[in-house]
Amino acid sequence: MAAFNSTDLSNAVKTLDEKKLLLRAQPRLVHGRWAEIAEYKGWNIYSMRRYAQLAAATTALGEGTTPAETTVANPTQVTITPAAYGSWMGYTDRHDLTSYDPVIATMSGLLGDQAGLTVDTLVRNTVTAGATADYAGGATTRATLDRQNDKIAYVDWVQNYVSLLASNARKINGRFICIVHPYTLEAFMTDSTFVTMFTRAGSDAMRDGLMGTIFDCDLYISSNARSYASAGANSEDVYTMLFIGAESYGVAGFVGRMFDLNIDGAGPEGENLTGQEKSPLSLIINDLGETGFDPLKQRGTVGWLGYHGDSVLNANFCRVLEHITSF
Repeated sequence: MAAFNSTDLSNAVKTLDEKKLLLRAQPRLVHGRWAEIAEYKGWNIYSMRRYAQLAAATTALGEGTTPAETTVANPTQVTITPAAYGSWMGYTDRHDLTSYDPVIATMSGLLGDQAGLTVDTLVRNTVTAGATADYAGGATTRATLDRQNDKIAYVDWVQNYVSLLASNARKINGRFICIVHPYTLEAFMTDSTFVTMFTRAGSDAMRDGLMGTIFDCDLYISSNARSYASAGANSEDVYTMLFIGAESYGVAGFVGRMFDLNIDGAGPEGENLTGQEKSPLSLIINDLGETGFDPLKQRGTVGWLGYHGDSVLNANFCRVLEHITSF
């Protein structure tokens, strides 16, 4: 007996399309949290000055003798000039009428994520490029890092931590900050010395905080931590561990057009990627017919525009440790 089969019924079989937008995997956007921030209008270039510390006056004074005047060192000037960054997407009336997904809401979420990732990446690139550089193991440059000898180790962490202390770097609310990639965390947490310290009984001083606190340095994990593809000695990927002290870098922008640097939309601390939407500035939405010459109201746009400038203020107060991981 002949029977209908799936091929015969192909035009009658419908696909159930659930109206649910899946979460987008977002990195933690943390690099701008600890910047010195200047928001202003009426000026273009933002200028700051830093004076060198005076040396100790260790020569004893003779009775009734006035010492020579101490010479004030010339200040080091740092300037920041904000630049415009932005992006947009267009849609049509037909797209809006026929799309099963909410067009403007979807585009707004995507562009908001992009804006956050943009400013986090801009700050990250500036700070890692301008910080005092160090290299794991015995390497002296990025190109000499190799997997056999230059994986990150606990001793590398200690050396950079004490270098901040020796530079008289100040803490941020009692803590230094350290931003690492998840692959860095794996290599660091499997170092034998660190494992021994972390698992021994005793104080919780190394266990509290965010992803963890070692001594008085908080660790933040972000997949947007800087890496350099195939930059090592044998074309290995090179990763960074960024140490931050107070007043080590600054960000400037214009009132009403500056990014919100506290833009981490990744959910509770400890969760790395959750895809929650969070816009670092107001989106610019032009509804159908508002984009210019559009007499039939057929075109609309969603976009973002922000002004941002950044600079390292004191390279001794931030350090970047470049290294190889197991991945």
